[in-house]
Amino acid sequence: MATLKNVQSAMAGKEENGLFVAEEVSKIAKANSVSTDTTWVIFKLVNTKRKGRVYIDGIDDVINPKTKKMERIWLISGANSIWASELSEVLKDKDYVRNNRKSLQFESGVLRVPDWDLLTLDFIKNCRHLIDNPNRRTGSKFEFFEYNPAKQQEAALEKELLEMDMAIEASKMDIGKVRKLANFLGIIFYDELGEPKTDDGIRRELMLVAKRDPKRFKENLDSKEVEVAYLIKKAIIDAKIDLGGKDGNARWANGGMIGKIPVSRKPQQYLVELAMTNSDEGRTFLEQLNNLNK
Repeated sequence: MATLKNVQSAMAGKEENGLFVAEEVSKIAKANSVSTDTTWVIFKLVNTKRKGRVYIDGIDDVINPKTKKMERIWLISGANSIWASELSEVLKDKDYVRNNRKSLQFESGVLRVPDWDLLTLDFIKNCRHLIDNPNRRTGSKFEFFEYNPAKQQEAALEKELLEMDMAIEASKMDIGKVRKLANFLGIIFYDELGEPKTDDGIRRELMLVAKRDPKRFKENLDSKEVEVAYLIKKAIIDAKIDLGGKDGNARWANGGMIGKIPVSRKPQQYLVELAMTNSDEGRTFLEQLNNLNK
C-alpha cells in the first residue's frame, strides 16, 4: 500500500530508489496506450498558382447518384449525412447549422483529411469541385483532385509508353500513309521559304506529333477520314476541284457541281465532312473522289 510520502513523491517527480517515479509511471502508461496512427487522404488544387489558404464552403448543389436528381449537400459537424433530404431536422435549427457548418481548407494547394472523417470524405466525393466525380455537371474555379502517387505514376508511365509506341509506329510507316496522316494532323509540306520538305523531314515531324499527342495519333492511324482529307487536298492542289467561285460553290474543274460551302466554314474541312456523310450528295462526292485515283 502506497504511503502519503510515496504519492507525494510520485506527484512531485522526486527520486525514489534511484528512479523518478512520475517519469516511470508516464513511460509505462505511454507504452500501453492505444496507437493513434492516422492515414490521410490528400487532395490538391488543379490551379497550382493559388498560394496561401483557400476555403471551399461546405454547401453545394449536386446530382444525387441514387436519385439522379439535383440535391443540396451540407458539411455540418455532428450530422449523420450530407444530403438535405436526410437532414430535415438538423436544417430546422438555423443556429446549429450556422455554428457547425464546415468548409474545406487548402493550405498551399493541399487538403489533408483523416480516413476516419467519413462525412467530409462523402462531401468531397459528391461535390462539383472534385474533378474525379463522375456525376458532376458543372465546373468550379476551385477544382481539385485526389492525390494518388501510385495511380498517377502508373498513368504517367502508360502515357510515356504510348508516346514511344506511336513514335516508333510513325518511323516504320509507309511514306504514302505518312503523308496522308501528316496532312490530316496539320503538318505543312513546305518550309518557310516555300521549298517542299523531304519525305524524311515530313516523317520526322509526324514522329514529333505522335510523341506530343499520342492519343490523337493512334485514333487516326486507320481512319477513313484521313484518306478522304488527303484525296480532297490532292484534288484541290491538282486543280481538279475549284473553290474560287464567288457564289460560294465548290465545283469540279470540268464544271460539275459539288455543293455550296457555308460562309462560316473552311472549304476543305466542309468537303471532308460532306464526303463522310451518308447523304446522296456525300456518297456521290466520295465516289467521284475515288474515281480520280483509278
